[in-house]
Amino acid sequence: MMTDITDFFIDEFRKKIGSADDAPRFYRPRPYRNAAVRFRKCSIEDFETRRDILVREAGLNVFLFRADMIPGCDLLSDSGTTTMTMEQWAAMMLGDEAYGSNEGYFELKDQIAETFGPDWVETGTASGGFSESLFLFHQGRAAENAFFTILARELREMPAPTPVLSGGLLPELRERIEARASALPGRKRSIDDSMFIIPSNSHFDTTQGNIEDKRMIPLNLPCREHLEGREDFPFRGNMDLDELENLLSTQKERVPLVYLTITNNTGGGQPVSMENILGIRRITKRHGVPFFFDACRFAENAWFIKRGEKEYAKKSIGEIVHAMFACVDGFHISLKKDGLVNMGGALVIRRGGAFYEKFPGIREGLTDYQIMAEGHPTYGGLPGRDLKAVAEGLRTIVRPDYLDARILQVRGFGARLSEIGIPVIKPVGGHAVYIDLDRFFGDGAVDGDFKGISFAALMLIAGHRVCELGVYAFGSYDGVRENPPVPRVNCIRAAVPRLAYEDRDLSSMVEAAGVLAEHRDRIPAVKVEYGRELSMRHFKSRFAFRK
Repeated sequence: MMTDITDFFIDEFRKKIGSADDAPRFYRPRPYRNAAVRFRKCSIEDFETRRDILVREAGLNVFLFRADMIPGCDLLSDSGTTTMTMEQWAAMMLGDEAYGSNEGYFELKDQIAETFGPDWVETGTASGGFSESLFLFHQGRAAENAFFTILARELREMPAPTPVLSGGLLPELRERIEARASALPGRKRSIDDSMFIIPSNSHFDTTQGNIEDKRMIPLNLPCREHLEGREDFPFRGNMDLDELENLLSTQKERVPLVYLTITNNTGGGQPVSMENILGIRRITKRHGVPFFFDACRFAENAWFIKRGEKEYAKKSIGEIVHAMFACVDGFHISLKKDGLVNMGGALVIRRGGAFYEKFPGIREGLTDYQIMAEGHPTYGGLPGRDLKAVAEGLRTIVRPDYLDARILQVRGFGARLSEIGIPVIKPVGGHAVYIDLDRFFGDGAVDGDFKGISFAALMLIAGHRVCELGVYAFGSYDGVRENPPVPRVNCIRAAVPRLAYEDRDLSSMVEAAGVLAEHRDRIPAVKVEYGRELSMRHFKSRFAFRK
């Protein structure tokens, strides 16, 4: 009898506080508790002080605003802003700071094999004890820079591709390629025989910058469902397979590798399906082109696969991660995201894979680059204690209770913004909420007004920091006119740091954004006072409100 009664209440409890569905639930307990807190140096009431710093010191550039003067949510980035776990801090206390072959390096190698699959690291090499498949760097963009620097060097030693684009190339792809070629400094609107193309679902800003810096063309191939704004489609981060097939069928000699970002940060933080990953693998394998992940948010992507593809519903997150990474020849990762640490990055290349077959000299080149730029390859510019924190972070990141709490918090945040009439990209992704500026401003949106910069600046006065990732961040200025990104991107990103904020904090940000939504017709345009013509200009520019 007692069992029947408790079974009834267990069923009711499970419905109310045990269900991890997509609905915003403010009463589901977190799978962790606060072990330490830090009080802020400023108050939410300091509106005028923030305005003065923003206008006079930062020039309306959110990257230049002092973080210690933000009393609310700092949602500028989820990169390196993680609150680390007690287990990570404990691991750091045991750090081995030996210059060569420190203890943390071997622990990290073992964890990479466990997290991504056993064939991703080499053991027992005769090259001084360090792996030639794992290349460590102090952060992800350093790994990107090394990768594309050495790749460009290898490409210069290979036969040049045909000097003109093939007639079989889809017209829209030709237009995008020519537009990117013309955006390179000193370029006319043309492509020459020395230029290579790196396709992706969508390159992020620094990835795009690193590729362009090496005189290569970053080409975005987002899926049609994303471009059409399909809110009912769960994998808007997918790559357009038809466009990829056409590109490789007509321009294979210009494509040294295909890059897939998981999740798709530029494309609204949207996940990529396993079906799409397998489709890319089939196409690249058929054409003999290596396939790489930008794997910064790999665990979050695996969570979406488990929830959105029925054949993976009963697989563990770890099993899905192994299946994903079995498809690629290499991956780059900023460990500041799904490594759960504040600094670190890596490049990992599969032994015997298509990439090493195509570029046999790249191992030595990458190792030399590491030694010259980062130090010994077994620490890659990081203290040994940080390597131990990374290993612990890679163990934590695939926990289903962590991922449920993390992603459902972000999706609940997006739902609350949507409820007050702020248009966000749906379905909401795993690490950030993206406000659609074109829909937010409607007929009042003019690219040259850069009201996304103004929106972010006013949010700082309210006490919260977000980032414009739109026509200013991804666009360019040719000296005469603004050239918005193609395909078009125009968003405000509110990226949620891992384990850092509670729902109450994010709800406060929603209330501030609601004030801007209510008075959106009064949000001023801005003028660019410095940096409009620069590359990666959103990091460096200064602005002023137009009167």
